[in-house]
Amino acid sequence: MKTPHNMNHRRGFTIIELLITLAITSVLILGSVTFLVSARKSNQVQSALSGLNTSGRFGLEQISRDIRMSGYRSTDWTVGPLDNVVTATNGNSVDGGDSISLVYEGTRDCAFAVAPAGIVTNVYQIVDGALQCNGQAVTSGVQEMQVYFGEDTNDDDIANRWISPGTAGLQMDRVVSVRVHLLARTDGSNVSTSAQAYHFNNAQQDAVDDGQIRREYSVTVALRNPT
Repeated sequence: MKTPHNMNHRRGFTIIELLITLAITSVLILGSVTFLVSARKSNQVQSALSGLNTSGRFGLEQISRDIRMSGYRSTDWTVGPLDNVVTATNGNSVDGGDSISLVYEGTRDCAFAVAPAGIVTNVYQIVDGALQCNGQAVTSGVQEMQVYFGEDTNDDDIANRWISPGTAGLQMDRVVSVRVHLLARTDGSNVSTSAQAYHFNNAQQDAVDDGQIRREYSVTVALRNPT
């Protein structure tokens, strides 16, 4: 009995063919894994930046609202104006920078506590990387706050100079506006793989290699009434 001719030539893959196939497969798998890792890192960074923007902008919105409210009284004006409606302390960057106190007529403060005698006093400061108001967290991811008073030195209702709280010669009865700077930073320590420089407090700051990204957010608000 003769074996069919075509059966004599049946064979499997050679070692070289297998090695080539394995090499191509490895390259494809490596490329896919690299792409997935890169996409995951990109999503992580975008999510962190989104949170950073939320922290900075939301914090400024809350402070801005209270600055605009400072000095407000209802129609019962016969009791006279409020005193010291805007005050601030000049702090250092290690402790979160400045704090600001805002006073106006209302029923409850930012911590939802009943306001004594109907007068609200809201104090904003940075504690443990979060913006707080009267001890209650407003938003996380805020490293530092700086406050500047806009002083009108020639009675035209426009700020002629911007100075820090406690500066010698500052006359609060001539302050017509307030500027607030917040330094927000991303949560976690694996957002950035290199040292990141940033701008804050009117100056370029040194790069920090802690895996975080920082951005400055600021707002200028005119006062209802000079203090």
